[in-house]
Amino acid sequence: CHRHGSDIYAVNSLSFHPTHGTFLTAGSDGTYNFWDKDSKQRLRAMNPAAGQNQAGVLPVTDCRFNHDGTVVAYSTCYDWSRGHAEHNPQTAKTHILLHESLDTEVKGRGRQNRR
Repeated sequence: CHRHGSDIYAVNSLSFHPTHGTFLTAGSDGTYNFWDKDSKQRLRAMNPAAGQNQAGVLPVTDCRFNHDGTVVAYSTCYDWSRGHAEHNPQTAKTHILLHESLDTEVKGRGRQNRR
């Protein structure tokens, strides 16, 4: 989930890993997260911090695995979730970035029994 304390942020994008069945979410909180759907747990939280707005960080607006899941492409830019008053064209630049996805980040842990 994309939460910090009591603040809840939008999920802007979702992408499934082509072989592991895990998935990736991009959020208005400026992070993207790897998730294991079977264990219902976050595998890893990533904070790219590519650019900043008046609130501190730019939202991650999209994310995708490449065809074999070894690279994640993601973008950061202003997503209008804070309205027109927070938009500053000087600091709200769009960035497209790449991240090498490692098995330790994207390989699921499997379903765990809960008692």
